[in-house]
Amino acid sequence: MRTVCLRPLWFFVLIATLVSSVRAAAEGEEGERPKYGYWSVGEPRFFVAARPELGLPYAKPYVSAGYGLPHWIWTGIDVNAILIRDCLQVYSGIRAATPVFDLAFGVRDTWSFNKPFLAPQESYDIHELQRASPDKARYWAWEAEAVGIVPLPYSALVADFIAIGMLDKPKGAAVFDESYRAIVSDDLYFVMRGAALARFLNESSLKLGVLVEHVFATGREPVTRLGPMVSLQITDHLDANAVLTVVVSSPDHLGLVQGSYGVLGLRYRWASGERDPEPPWAGKMIPF
Repeated sequence: MRTVCLRPLWFFVLIATLVSSVRAAAEGEEGERPKYGYWSVGEPRFFVAARPELGLPYAKPYVSAGYGLPHWIWTGIDVNAILIRDCLQVYSGIRAATPVFDLAFGVRDTWSFNKPFLAPQESYDIHELQRASPDKARYWAWEAEAVGIVPLPYSALVADFIAIGMLDKPKGAAVFDESYRAIVSDDLYFVMRGAALARFLNESSLKLGVLVEHVFATGREPVTRLGPMVSLQITDHLDANAVLTVVVSSPDHLGLVQGSYGVLGLRYRWASGERDPEPPWAGKMIPF
């Protein structure tokens, strides 16, 4: 797999400063729950962490290594993969993460199980997308992503901007990008996501909201989707997530399964050096 190096030394300085500034507030008094949650407490350190996901119908192993407070404020390397019915995808890259701002850059390799590269045309239907062909699409792409969160009383606003560059797509061909559920023609294109969330229950553990996605500058008409999202923090180590966005505007007619973006799964968090590691089935129930 290709590697990416952007000299992220300044990230380490930033992370160490941010961790020091919030650690005292996070720790709270003896016996109390940390003000900002379990992962906000601890000493900044070099670590290995994991946040694998298992859902319907996908599996996503996910490993990170870096410096800071894992799953809270840190910088380092992400390596993950996702296996779904239609494809296998492997990703590696660098990341700098805080509770309100997140930057990432990496490279992914995608193997499609049932979709070939496509001849250019104005519109496609589901049969054209999945036409029988012995040559299934496989392609490399780089991604640069910036996520910003604005916390508000009992709510939050989220913005997510992603730039994608195809590295080896055949010249003149189109391809269905499995990550963003859209057919693209150009080698460079963009995705913008925005969400408005309301927070409920203990420690704001339940989040309900609306997500809008816009895939644009693809060399074709843009794709826009809209739908609900739900996130529930079950314990300090386990959360459940559900998202379903359906097409509002698209040049194609791909049906609900191929045209929509959906997630329904459980995510488990672990890190080396954490003070109270627990398996997915254990731990205090946060919402109640």
